[in-house]
Amino acid sequence: MKQKRSLSEALQVVAGRQQGGAVSAAVTRGASRSVERVAEASDEPRASTPARAGKRLVGGHFDRAVSRQLREIAAREDTTVQALLAEAMNMLFVARGLPEIAEP
Repeated sequence: MKQKRSLSEALQVVAGRQQGGAVSAAVTRGASRSVERVAEASDEPRASTPARAGKRLVGGHFDRAVSRQLREIAAREDTTVQALLAEAMNMLFVARGLPEIAEP
């Protein structure tokens, strides 16, 4: 049985193809430094859009019916799922004696 290549070896092969077949040590070292920089990055994820700067994703896994019903409410009320979730979180915060801080 043929043993699978490691991720490092596979990346070197791909890097070699992009450079016309020659895998250089510089590419490997550069990739290693990039991985180290990512590992050392701050706890804050990089925002894909300015509107998401400083925000974190809060989510959960629910049945398909829950997702469908939530989208139906959003459509019926001409709002967004995000706005409905913010409303629900604020209701939870109030029930727990905390301030309403969730914004859509």
